[in-house]
Amino acid sequence: MLIQDNISLCKRWIFLAVCALACSGLLSIIVVFLRLPFVFSLIPSAQYIFDNALVIHVNLSILVWMCSIISLLFIINLQNTNNWLSFLWVLSTLSMLLIFVSAFVPGTEVIKSNYIPVLQNKLFLFGLSLFIISILVNAAFTCMLNRQVSYFFVGQVGLVIIFVSSFLCLVLAHRNMPVDLYHLDKNLFYEYLFWGSGHLLQFAFTQGMFLVYLIMLSSSVNLTSNNKIAILPLFINMILAVCGPFIYSIYSVNSAELIQFFTWHMRTAGAILPCFLTILVCRSIKSLLNDKNSYLLHSFVLFTYGGILGVLTVEGNVTIPAHYHGSVIGITIAFMNFVYWLLPKLNCKEVENFVVKLQIYAYGFGHFLHITGLVWLGGYSALRKVADLPSISSILARTCFIAGGAISVIGGVLFVVIVLLSLFKGRARSCASWNNS
Repeated sequence: MLIQDNISLCKRWIFLAVCALACSGLLSIIVVFLRLPFVFSLIPSAQYIFDNALVIHVNLSILVWMCSIISLLFIINLQNTNNWLSFLWVLSTLSMLLIFVSAFVPGTEVIKSNYIPVLQNKLFLFGLSLFIISILVNAAFTCMLNRQVSYFFVGQVGLVIIFVSSFLCLVLAHRNMPVDLYHLDKNLFYEYLFWGSGHLLQFAFTQGMFLVYLIMLSSSVNLTSNNKIAILPLFINMILAVCGPFIYSIYSVNSAELIQFFTWHMRTAGAILPCFLTILVCRSIKSLLNDKNSYLLHSFVLFTYGGILGVLTVEGNVTIPAHYHGSVIGITIAFMNFVYWLLPKLNCKEVENFVVKLQIYAYGFGHFLHITGLVWLGGYSALRKVADLPSISSILARTCFIAGGAISVIGGVLFVVIVLLSLFKGRARSCASWNNS
């Protein structure tokens, strides 16, 4: 895959993605340590601080980070870029900053809705809306500029259609919302608003991960422009996601049937692409065991771990976020590997294999412990999204949860430092060679 005139824009999207992870990492420290009983008891309004940090952490580490990497997937094979694409990146960056700063607005009501939790202040809502629109327009615009028909193009078109379907769910949910529900119960309002669109976003994130595997393993699986192992699963995933918005014409937005449909839809239709991913991994196992590709196995293991926990999910306890953490972190590690793979192609210094190994192992193993701790605590009916853990939970489970969280934070910090150093060193070398010429 050739990178020609769009190197600068690729670097900008990587920079935005890494900055989102850095800001969310700072807040994750608060989230992890406020769950320590002695820390929780010492800080006034600990639960409120925890809630604010958790909302911004989730939005930056999932929505902004993953959509930024997917935006990168849209532009890496463009032959030409223009000022509009740069402008859309500026809008996305501005919206990320607004989301982060909104955490410091005093007296903000916290709505811990699923998929996209919300801070009830104008700064957050404006930043979130601006980010969604800028990502959607950027995806559609870049897809129109790309005319190279291949499995990669099919994946890009599929991502645009999934994004549009998710946005349609958001619009239809808002349009069909019961009158005065916003004033009666904001928690239910945002839960219904983001329920369908949040589920479809998972299809986009999984498709982005699948594309990353295809790109990095293209030589080992001998992909061609019409290879069925690439085009068929991407096409199926897109078709399965498209049916989401139509359910709003059948059931009301607050009906149990609609809620159950999207839950069933994600557990069944959402499992199709992971099945194809398993086939791809099995076919590429020799390549994955090599040093430069073996870190994708960390992604696959954690993603599978999260999927298994999804089957075992018990309503109302931390087994649910354990499942979600596993799936999300599996995708995140794949995206981290993709950034490492892409940096040398953007005229940046290639990161040493030992450093990559240290970072991926710390991040992956830390999250494995953290997720296992969540599952363990779920067995003690520990409540979701609450800072203070129940005293009945075992010390070993709490230690696993806290230690894993701390190790994963260290791994995340390492990734941010490594990538930013590579980006800025590459930029310095480019400037020096330009001046010499």
